Amino acid sequence: MDKPLRVLICGIPNVGKSTLMNTLVGRKAAKTGDEAGVTRIEQRINLASDFYLYDTPGMLWPKIIVEKSGYHLAASGAVGRNAYDDEEVALELLGTLKKPYAALLAARYRLDEPDTIGQRHDDALLEEIGRKRGAVMSGGKVNLAKAAEIVIQDFRSAALGHITLETPDEIQTWLAEAQAAEQERQRRKQLE
Repeated sequence: MDKPLRVLICGIPNVGKSTLMNTLVGRKAAKTGDEAGVTRIEQRINLASDFYLYDTPGMLWPKIIVEKSGYHLAASGAVGRNAYDDEEVALELLGTLKKPYAALLAARYRLDEPDTIGQRHDDALLEEIGRKRGAVMSGGKVNLAKAAEIVIQDFRSAALGHITLETPDEIQTWLAEAQAAEQERQRRKQLE
């Protein structure tokens, strides 16, 4: 080859781009972390004299039109911590998990009446998890912010187990609904 091979590693934030790069290189060449935004600028690493790897900061779409996807990205750590509310994301996450993964939630948090988890209100479920995990303030009130952090961290670390948040069919349905809503919004905007 006349020119060196240049390989670019790109993707959404916090999916392991820098970790993959370090694995390929065989040493810690790129800084890694368990949060979005660790890689701030493009980095070039020489794998061989004629082979360069480029690590890039994670990128998200300019506008996320599927609301559920936004919550799922936040729960997974792809969205920076300052861009969302932990409690809101934890409630959405529990709403997604409580029916298909009720057994995993019951096992992790030692929840009472595991057969009814799917019917519980998300707020009540978060409060019960907070009580079980010791996120209680003086006076016996549950610290919902702390409980939300616990749920999100347990999800990200896979302490809850192996979980799939969405199926391809669900994504197609949500995307079609979001696109229709966006077209309606654009139509109304033109009429104004």
